[in-house]
Parts: sequence; structure tokens; C-alpha cells
Amino acid sequence: MSDTIRDDAHEWRQLCQAAFLELDPVSLLQRIAAARSAVFDRIEDRLSRPPDSEECALRNALETLSTLRELAERDLGQQKKTAQIQHLAAGYARIS
Repeated sequence: MSDTIRDDAHEWRQLCQAAFLELDPVSLLQRIAAARSAVFDRIEDRLSRPPDSEECALRNALETLSTLRELAERDLGQQKKTAQIQHLAAGYARIS
């Protein structure tokens, strides 16, 4: 196995792990985008090869990244709603 192939396999795994461990929703979305891009690049590189355990890991990574993206987007939406409510409440308190 060449070093380039090993590096490519290592890269997508590192990027996925960084996304899986990210707690900030904004940073999480950025990490998810980078990881998904690396996974898709790796899948494209492997199209001419027979399926193996890495292919299964790539599919699992994409599924997990999709779920994380949905959760991060939901969290961001909740944060925006909370900020709007706090802003409205502060405005109402000033009027009262």
C-alpha cells in the first residue's frame, strides 16, 4: 500500500473524529463539511476496487455525519430562538 493511499485513509478518519468530538454547533457544521468532502473523495478514489471493511466504515461515517449535521442545525435553530426570545423579553422589560 502506498503512503498516499494510507494518508488518504487516515485523513478522512481524522476529520470524522474531529467532527464527532466537536461541541460547538457552528464549528461542528464546518467540521462535518470537511469530513464529508474527505469521505466522498475517498469513496471516489476507491470506486474501481472491491468492497472491504473501509467501504463499510466510509458508509457508517457518512451516516453519522448526516445525523450530526441534523442535530447541529437543530441546536443552532434553538440557540437563535432563545436569543430572539431573550431580546424580545429585554425589550419588553424596558417598555414596562
